[in-house]
Amino acid sequence: MKISVLALSFVCLFSSAGEYETAVGIGHQYGGVLGAQLSYKTDSSKYYGSVGLIGLSAGFQTTFSENSNHAYGLVIGREEIQSEDGFLFATYDYHFNGFSKNGLVIGTGLGVTREDAGGFYSDTGKTETSTSVTLNIGYKF
Repeated sequence: MKISVLALSFVCLFSSAGEYETAVGIGHQYGGVLGAQLSYKTDSSKYYGSVGLIGLSAGFQTTFSENSNHAYGLVIGREEIQSEDGFLFATYDYHFNGFSKNGLVIGTGLGVTREDAGGFYSDTGKTETSTSVTLNIGYKF
C-alpha cells in the first residue's frame, strides 16, 4: 500500500499542464528563410525546436503575465546564409491573439552571428562574428 501511494505521488509530481503547438514562418526562430516549429507550451512559457529550408534552431520564450501578447526569450541555431557557424539572439515577439492562443506572431531579436569569412561556398578557416538584428513572422496553430 505504501509503495502504491509513493508511486502515485511521483506520477503527480512529473505531470504537467502543457501542450504541443506547431507553427510555420520565416526568420531565425523558424530555422532561416522558411521553416516549421514544434513547441511544448505552458501558460507562460514555451520551449521549441525548428527546422527550416536552410537551417535549424532551438529556443524558449516566456511572458510575465498570463495570456500576455508580449513574449521574451532566446534562440540559438545555425543557417547557411548569414550564420553558417551559429547564431544566438535575445528575442521579443508580439502575439496578436495572445500568447496562449493561435494566430499571427511577429517579432525581432538582437544578437550575434558567426559566419565563415570565405562566404557560402568556401571555407577559409576564418570565422567572423558580428552583431545582427533579426525579423520573424509566423503563424501558430
